[in-house]
Amino acid sequence: MALSRRALISGAAAGAGLAALAPASPGLAAEPAASAVPAQRAGRVRSLPAAGRNSVFTRSGAGPLYWNIYGWSFPNNAPIPEDEWKANVDWLARDFAPHGYRMACTDGWIEGSSRTTEHGYVISYNDSWTHDWSYWSRYLQDRGMQLGVYYNPLWVHRAAVADTTKTVVGRPDVKIADLVDEGDFFGSDIGGNALYWIDVTRDGAKEYVQGYVRYFKDLGVPYLRVDFLSWYEDGRDANIGTVNRPHGRANYETALSWMSEAAGEDMELSLVMPHLYQHAQAEIRYGDMIRIDADADRGGWDRLSGGRQDWQNLWPNWFNPFCGFTGYADRSGRGQLILDGDFLRLNTFADDHERRTAISLMTIAGSPLAIADTHADIAGHGWAYTNPEVLALHGQGLVGKPYFNNGNSYADDPSSRDSERWAGQLADGSWAVALFNRSDGPAVRSLDLSALGIEGTAAVRDVWKHEDLGRLSTIRAELPAHGCLFATVTPPAGDRCRYQAAFAAWGGGAGFANTLPGHDAMGYALISGDNQSVTFTVKAPRAGTYRLDLRYQAAQTARLTLDAEQPDHTVVAQPRQIGFRATSGEWATLSGRISLAAGENLVTVARTDGDSGSIALNYIDIG
Repeated sequence: MALSRRALISGAAAGAGLAALAPASPGLAAEPAASAVPAQRAGRVRSLPAAGRNSVFTRSGAGPLYWNIYGWSFPNNAPIPEDEWKANVDWLARDFAPHGYRMACTDGWIEGSSRTTEHGYVISYNDSWTHDWSYWSRYLQDRGMQLGVYYNPLWVHRAAVADTTKTVVGRPDVKIADLVDEGDFFGSDIGGNALYWIDVTRDGAKEYVQGYVRYFKDLGVPYLRVDFLSWYEDGRDANIGTVNRPHGRANYETALSWMSEAAGEDMELSLVMPHLYQHAQAEIRYGDMIRIDADADRGGWDRLSGGRQDWQNLWPNWFNPFCGFTGYADRSGRGQLILDGDFLRLNTFADDHERRTAISLMTIAGSPLAIADTHADIAGHGWAYTNPEVLALHGQGLVGKPYFNNGNSYADDPSSRDSERWAGQLADGSWAVALFNRSDGPAVRSLDLSALGIEGTAAVRDVWKHEDLGRLSTIRAELPAHGCLFATVTPPAGDRCRYQAAFAAWGGGAGFANTLPGHDAMGYALISGDNQSVTFTVKAPRAGTYRLDLRYQAAQTARLTLDAEQPDHTVVAQPRQIGFRATSGEWATLSGRISLAAGENLVTVARTDGDSGSIALNYIDIG
């Protein structure tokens, strides 16, 4: 019997603009001239390209809420039967769709789908299924839900290769068989070599790959999980060794670029099992979401927090979600990458402390919440998926960060970040804080609210207990083994709302530092190279012009670009170059006004073409 994949791998009008922030000569409201802003430490992390895919999905913050078949197929090591799929879809519609889980998604065990369209595209999840993709897409839509699909557009079933009547979409002159190399199979033993890899250098390959993406889009599929990308890129698996022929970095990037182009703004691309070489340099350009840990497998605490704790330069870089989220926290956030911690099987955890920790971790990191329990094994644990206060944070696009001790790469220096203390700022200026106990015995965890830039006290609320904890200056919790505290923090109301750069989205290689004295909060962000950026998510009560203050430090004169857009890319304030004077080793404030739309705005400070210089950006105030 062939082994499965899982067994083998155990608004405002455009042009409203900025006011008083673009002097012809650089600098407004600067303090005296300057010690150098330190460069970020070199290490395994490399600077990223300027423009990520930056889709409406990543710009909205957190990943989707959905159900996946993994919890049935993994224990049974088999494709889910259609009647079992239906039973789970009906259960999802009844018990979880009202809470926002409005997508049902297939997963692996796909080698048994050999029936294809005239262009070689599989017509159903499995040949044993009576109904095709179109039927199930309509079935879900009739219930207010959507169909998610697991498939790699670089795959083609050998049945389609053998059928010489199958031709590439839009290219009747190219047979499907013309797109593959003999013996270039996906995996050496999977499904009896049921699937070939597409050779992207062949004439017609682009039409085939992009046609596959559009085929699913036309069926109403908004979410495509593209798996085994590491195997395609270099044919290596950290656990198995060589698994199939390598296709090379250039061909890998070509394939991703084709998928990204075809997906557009209508389909979310989930990139699964990528090596993430050069700190996800290719994936951030072409994907919306990346897997940052090993498979959920049998679930439980060992998969959430245990296993290998250090980094490796192959998939999976980090073994568990705690380490993976922490290691890639500098690449998450609005417009960057959604970090995917894989599926949740709450029935596999030992107690409710672990269940609350699992949901809290996924939520604070901005991960999808992907239910993989089934209607038959969920038992009484559905409450953890449907906590309204937790889901409200997810719905606001929460993407937090672990506490950064310094700006070193987590791969090089595991002490640089604290995986047990997390915080994230919401668009209205409030916060979410999560404290975790990963140890096997009771422990105390705490976070001083000064790390968030909050002076004095703030209102703190436990979102699991639904209980106000009072006004605190420090959040401190005595936690049981594997337990957590997940809380919201509301600073005192005032005439300004402060947004911390240390918790914003860093693009293009911008990163964290905390070595300059006098900084506010945990630290600040460095913009020191071309195409680097910091993006803040700001909520305005109404469309209008608002006061904007930027606290910064610069060793020399700098010119950077400031703009504001809504998450759907609607321009609110056109990009304008602004000048920063040298500050002589002190923090200075640059003041002006900015147009914002009602609701969420993404305010970005970036070094773009024509800009120059470097700054340490501490925070922005909107008032």
